[in-house]
Amino acid sequence: MVMLALVATSCRSTRPTTTPTPETTPTESLYTVITFTGTVEGINVSGQVRMEHGKVIWCSVNKFIELGRAMATPDSVWVRATMMDVNREGSYRDLERLTGRRISFADLEAILLSDDADRRITALGRQLGYNVQVHITRREKAQRLTFPFNK
Repeated sequence: MVMLALVATSCRSTRPTTTPTPETTPTESLYTVITFTGTVEGINVSGQVRMEHGKVIWCSVNKFIELGRAMATPDSVWVRATMMDVNREGSYRDLERLTGRRISFADLEAILLSDDADRRITALGRQLGYNVQVHITRREKAQRLTFPFNK
């Protein structure tokens, strides 16, 4: 997830708004929006994570301009960090080779939805060799969600 938090930003998309399925109960939410602030290698950043549970995690990170964006689905991970000239799509196996740690889509969801997500994301970032500190400023459930970009 740190990889997702380290690269991403916001854009508008022509993609239609996603709505919950009929089997969703009024108290059950399929979507979560997380707003965060933090530092990456000494640079103050802010960003947002949007999740459609079990389907997609989208993340954007910015500092005045787009620093990067990322998207994870159950079978792939996509990262774009323009300033670092990174535009990669790969599998969780590729991510495991890069980080030396087994990470799955379910792991990313569990970390983001945990009560101590700030600490867990910060710890993961440091294990990966990044000087990162994350503070979640708001977490809310949503019944509708728009993903602001396509790959």
